[in-house]
Amino acid sequence: MNIGLVRHFKVNCDANMFMTSNDFEEWVKEYDNSDVIENKFEILENINWNKCFSSDLLRAIKTAKTIFKGEIRESNLLREVPMSSIFKTNLKLPYVFWCIASRLAWILKHKSQAESKVDTKRRVNAFLNIIEKYSNDNILIVCHGFYMHTFQKELKRRGFCGKSVKRPRNGTLYLYKN
Repeated sequence: MNIGLVRHFKVNCDANMFMTSNDFEEWVKEYDNSDVIENKFEILENINWNKCFSSDLLRAIKTAKTIFKGEIRESNLLREVPMSSIFKTNLKLPYVFWCIASRLAWILKHKSQAESKVDTKRRVNAFLNIIEKYSNDNILIVCHGFYMHTFQKELKRRGFCGKSVKRPRNGTLYLYKN
């Protein structure tokens, strides 16, 4: 079984340098509903992909439809780890602050975040349990950058070999073999 992980194409959504907590929440919603900017996509090693699964977020679905010709199965288990502001303020703070703070809050199980690191790991494993029945197939998975960190770790824990990628590039295939 080969698993190909693809981070969705780049999202066409700019962020202001400084944002209030409400601005950040609105930006996250806008990002989730924005279009993508396609890039050249190459299938590695001429693998015949039998199945394609995609996050049910728009940017992943559009990417999957571009790179895979066939049925695409959407799953909320492949969604990006949600981000929320860690506190409410009208003070404009750097956009980067909001992103880093929300990811640290995710690690620390802070109540401001809809999901914790443990929750994300559960989602990844629930999805991997579902696709176990396709052990004779090559599966293409279109998901999200931050989510891919947990996904890669769980694949390796289950015996898959492949490159550990710290900053997955948009529209790039990363191959894992069992």
